[in-house]
Amino acid sequence: MTQQKAAQSRSKKFVKDLGIYAIGNLGSKLITFLLIPLYTFAITDPADFGYYDICLTVVFCFGPIVGLQLGDGGFRFLLETKDHGTKSQIITFITRSVLTNSLIVIALGVAAGMLFDIRYLSLIIMFGLAQTYFDITLQLVRGLSRTKIFMAAGICNALIIAVLSVFFLICFDTGIKGIFYANISARIITIIFIQLKTRLFSSFITRRHIDKNISGELLRYSLPLLPAIMIWWILSSNNVFFIRHFLGLQENGIYAVLAKFSGILYILSLIFYQTWQQNAIEQYNSDDRDTFFTGIFNNYVYLLCVLVIFFSFGLRLNYGWLVGPDYQESSRYLFINSVYIAVYALALFYELGYQCAKKTSRILPSFILITVIGLTLNFILIPRLHLYGVIISNIITYAVLLVYRIIDTRKYMIIGFSRYNLLSLLIVLIGGAAYHTFSSAYSDITILITSALFFLIILPKNLKQIIIRKFSYLCKSNHPDIES
Repeated sequence: MTQQKAAQSRSKKFVKDLGIYAIGNLGSKLITFLLIPLYTFAITDPADFGYYDICLTVVFCFGPIVGLQLGDGGFRFLLETKDHGTKSQIITFITRSVLTNSLIVIALGVAAGMLFDIRYLSLIIMFGLAQTYFDITLQLVRGLSRTKIFMAAGICNALIIAVLSVFFLICFDTGIKGIFYANISARIITIIFIQLKTRLFSSFITRRHIDKNISGELLRYSLPLLPAIMIWWILSSNNVFFIRHFLGLQENGIYAVLAKFSGILYILSLIFYQTWQQNAIEQYNSDDRDTFFTGIFNNYVYLLCVLVIFFSFGLRLNYGWLVGPDYQESSRYLFINSVYIAVYALALFYELGYQCAKKTSRILPSFILITVIGLTLNFILIPRLHLYGVIISNIITYAVLLVYRIIDTRKYMIIGFSRYNLLSLLIVLIGGAAYHTFSSAYSDITILITSALFFLIILPKNLKQIIIRKFSYLCKSNHPDIES
C-alpha cells in the first residue's frame, strides 16, 4: 500500500510539473507559432527567409561553445544541492566562465568581420550571446526549482518577441533585421525580468574563491556534453547547408517553414523531456525505479503516436490560411517530418540514463556514429529524393541512435516496452499511408475522427486513471457542496 501511495504521489508530481512546463513552453511557443504568418507574409522571398534560417542555425551552434554546456551542469548539480554556499559557488563559476568566453567570441567576431563580408555578422553575434545567457539563466532557475519563474520567463520572452516583431516588420519594414532586433531585445529584457523576480545573480554571485572540487565536477559533467551537442548540431543543422548546396535557397526557405511548424511537435516533446529530466534525476535512486521509468516511457510512446496523427492532419486542414502562398508546398512533408521528431524524442528519452548516472561521457560515441550515418545518407538521398531525402535521412539516423541507447543504457536503467503500443504504432503507419494518398479536407477529418476512436479504445490504464482523477477533481472544484 505504501509503494502504491508513493507511486501515485510521483505520478501526481510528474503531472503537476508537466503542467507547469507545458504552460511556460506552450504559451511562449504558441505566440511564436502565431508569428509564422507574419514572417511568411512580410518576407515574401523564401530565399531571404532561408538565409535567416541559416543565421539562426549558426546562432544555436556557438551558444554551447560559449556556455560550455555549463547550464546543463548547473541544473543537474543545483537540483540536488541544498546548501546556499555551494549553490553560490556553482552559479558564480558558471557566470565567470561564460563572461570570459563571450569576450573571446566578440574578439573573433571582430576579426571575422575584417576578413570576410558576412551579412548581419554583428546581429548574429549579439543574438548568439543573448541566446546563450538566456538559456543558461533559465537552466539555473530550473535548478533552483523556481519552475513558475521559468514558466513566466518563457511567456514573457515570447510576448516581447511578438510585439517587437510587429513593430519592426510592419511599422518600420526592416525585413530580416527586424526579426534579429526583436529576438535580441526580448532575451535581454527577460533576463532582467528573471533577475528582478529571483535576485539570481545578486544573491548567488560571490567574490570568494571557487572550490576546485565543485568546478571540477561541473566541468567533468558538462564538457563531455559539449562535443556531443556540437556533433548533434552538425547532424541536425547540416540539412540546411546540404539543401542550399543541392537544391538552392528557395527549397531552404520551404524547409525552414516546415521546420518551424514541426518545431511545435518538438516543443511538446521538449516539455515532456524537461519534466522527465527533473523527475528522473529525483527518482533515480528509488527502489522501483525501472518500474516507474517503464510506465512513463510507454505512456510517452502512446502520446507521441497521438500527437503525430493529430498534429499532421490537423495542421494540414488549416495550412491554407496559416502560410503564405509561396510556402504551401511544405505541407506535403508534415507527416513524415512529424515521425522524425517522434523518433528523435524517444532517443532523447534514453539520454536521461547517462545524465542520471552522471556518465555523460558515454553520450559521445553514439553521436559520432550517427553523424557518420547522417552525413552519408544526406549525400546519397538529398540529390535523389530532395526534401524527402533530408527527412528520411533524419528518421534512419535517429532510429539507429534510439536502438544504440536502448542497448547501452541498460547499465543504468531497464525499460520494458508494452505490446499494446504496437497498436499505436500501427495507427501511425496506416495514418502515414493515408496522408500521402488522400489530400482532401473530408478525408483528413474522417481519418482524425477514426484515429481518435481507436486511440481511445487502446488508452493505457494508468493514463485513464489520471484523466478520471483530474476530471473528478474538476467536478468537485466546480461543485464544492459535493461530499468528497
